[in-house]
Amino acid sequence: MKELILKEGVYQPSVGIDYPTDDPLTKLLPFKNVKNYVFDENFPYFDKSLKFRLNHAVAHFIVHCPLYIVNKLKYGMRYRGRDVLRGYKSQFKNGIITVCNHCYRLDGAAIAQLLHHDLWTPMLKEHINGEDSWSLRHFGGIPVPDTRAAMAKFNEAFDEIHERKGWINVFAEGRRWSFYKPLKPFMKGAFTMAYKYNVPIVPVCITFRERKGIYKYLGPKNEPLMTITAGHPIFPDRNNRRNLEVDRLLHLTHATICEMAGIEQNPWPAFWPNEAEVQRG
Repeated sequence: MKELILKEGVYQPSVGIDYPTDDPLTKLLPFKNVKNYVFDENFPYFDKSLKFRLNHAVAHFIVHCPLYIVNKLKYGMRYRGRDVLRGYKSQFKNGIITVCNHCYRLDGAAIAQLLHHDLWTPMLKEHINGEDSWSLRHFGGIPVPDTRAAMAKFNEAFDEIHERKGWINVFAEGRRWSFYKPLKPFMKGAFTMAYKYNVPIVPVCITFRERKGIYKYLGPKNEPLMTITAGHPIFPDRNNRRNLEVDRLLHLTHATICEMAGIEQNPWPAFWPNEAEVQRG
């Protein structure tokens, strides 16, 4: 593996976590099942029931009010790049796909707060059966199933979200390693979606700042303060062959977020094939 090299002045937190160096798909978070959802072809991946829609509204109130306050007070969250995105309003009319480094528990909420928009996020099915089941599901989390029949229903759900001009968020790294500075390799799903739906990728980057001042008393001393930034969108070229364009979008987005993070040399490659990716082609 290459050594991580940061631009001068870029802060790298030290939180006492022993991060893996050989497999970027290692799960560092324990899963505790509290629900027993079965994610087969009968599961409502895009739930249109009145009950879900009411809970969805409540979840978004929580994201944009209580959790906004938590991000501000606990992490001193700063929001950057909204002025950049305003210049692309017409290009976003059919939806976007955000790609962000996956680095702390409330990063999905922070992206929604940055964009002032609701998001639909594919995620590990274990999370939907876990302790945060209600909030993740009703905020817009859609579990990724295992079987071919269920995957067809999962894809249909995102087809309908796109038809409704919904905004999609994908944590392309696949696993959350809390407060990890390097950018792990990306999986292809977000970029395949961008090509399929012909919508732009919006790169989003969470960076870290030293905890100081009053924030020493408002959050864990070993956890950093944070800034979340949106960059200029990256548009798919539908005249290019799908596999070549997906590869271009992946590598360009990875390089862009590395640049936004102040990383001069990243220890991981842009892409790390895994069994699921290989099976889906």
